[in-house]
Amino acid sequence: MISILPITRVVGIVAVWYAACVAAVVALIWQFADHPSLLSSIGIAFSGATVLNALLLFVIYIGWKKIWSIFPGLNRLVFPDLNGLWNMNIHWQNAEKSGFVTAKAQIKQDLLRVSMEVFSRDSDSETLIALPKRDPESGRPILYYVYRVVPKNIKIDAGSSYEGSAILKLSNASYDRLSGNYFTSRQGTGHFELSR
Repeated sequence: MISILPITRVVGIVAVWYAACVAAVVALIWQFADHPSLLSSIGIAFSGATVLNALLLFVIYIGWKKIWSIFPGLNRLVFPDLNGLWNMNIHWQNAEKSGFVTAKAQIKQDLLRVSMEVFSRDSDSETLIALPKRDPESGRPILYYVYRVVPKNIKIDAGSSYEGSAILKLSNASYDRLSGNYFTSRQGTGHFELSR
């Protein structure tokens, strides 16, 4: 998700906020302490910087979900929270035949990364790359998803693992539906439909 944000602006805002907090701590020390030494002021400023680092790490990995729940407009402004278990319908076809499979998809997301694991009766898949973006024209959220499918070898003709790629778009009506076409390195194509 961080790739959706204007990263230079974010870094600039965090750096200014960080410097302002450290400067405020040093100013308070000089204002209320009785002739503090420069070394003790620097030590206190670095202690404050450590607390700010811990706060930033908390927001990046855990706290962002709470922020998104308090300010639901961030789903529209930045990117929707896709975390959770999704029901998945996979429509597939290759040169000889076509079919339909149901599966479960587990999406894990924080401010730095997104991953999606898919579990079906005959195979599991793992994320190679998942990249959230917005359509440059409509602003619609899109998830570019590159994955590896690993057959469970419960059938004689299960075959070896293979890679695939999909472009999944979120529904305009709600953020509870993802769908898009895919293709695989086995020359297969199809369509994913996810709902939660």
